[in-house]
Amino acid sequence: MFQQFSPNTRGMLAMMGSSILFAFSDSLSKLASLHWSVAQLLFIRSIFAILMLVSVLHWTGEGRKITLLANPLVIFRSVIEACVALLFVSALAMMPLADLTTILMLTPLVITAVATLFLGEQVGWRRWSAIVVGFFGLLMVVQPGGSASEAPNYLFAASLGLLSVFGVALRDIITRKISTTVPSLVITLGTACATLVGSGILGWFEPWRPFSWPPTFEVAGAAAIVTLGNLLVIISCRGVDLSVVAPFRYTAVLWAIGLGYVAFGDVPNALSMAGMGVIVASGIYLMHRERVRQQALSTKVEPHA
Repeated sequence: MFQQFSPNTRGMLAMMGSSILFAFSDSLSKLASLHWSVAQLLFIRSIFAILMLVSVLHWTGEGRKITLLANPLVIFRSVIEACVALLFVSALAMMPLADLTTILMLTPLVITAVATLFLGEQVGWRRWSAIVVGFFGLLMVVQPGGSASEAPNYLFAASLGLLSVFGVALRDIITRKISTTVPSLVITLGTACATLVGSGILGWFEPWRPFSWPPTFEVAGAAAIVTLGNLLVIISCRGVDLSVVAPFRYTAVLWAIGLGYVAFGDVPNALSMAGMGVIVASGIYLMHRERVRQQALSTKVEPHA
């Protein structure tokens, strides 16, 4: 897939593709959450995903590489991704798709903050300013105490969404460290298996609702789409310059706004739209500064990050 493109071009196309697919998958999952609990939804979605992935691995002749699921980094990433899925879908059931998608766009800002606080990376005032402005944008979207936050469980859902951001940041960092000898399909399968286990455990505490066809079709569609989306996001993070590729994840906001309106009638207010713009602009500027820093380092010039 994308073999004819350069690594960065491949990463940009994969990132845009994953953003579109996740928006559609999230819409189907939100529709299914009207009928089923989060645990039931994710459990059944994971079964569909595992069946599809095992079939594709067998068809491509890479079935023998399933043993690479035991790779410690693959296991760690799978557990993190399962936690993200549980947090994200739980939040998705309680708040508009566009709001939650925008919160997830804080991921590049969080990656930079984590790299600074825990990995010893030097970050100057420009990038710290972008991080602070991005989180100010989050407040504009969530609007604590405003009319948007008065919806039942809205602020709790936003908190779950913010937690999932930290999970996605950690997931992306881990993905870059996994050897390229581990096929992306195997990593995606690990995600589905971990989500199956996690949702199965959660299912002990959430009542399952009666079977019906509408959510079954919605979950099956979401499984196919999110599986391909997960595969693309893994491809987008491997062997590429993330400062070039990462900004293309912001296309998800446009799709989320459109699908949220068409499927659920959600229309963000003016302040929320402005906050979305602030978060996107902060993230893109952060990626720009990272690229400037990398260019300066390559010429042995110390940049003002």
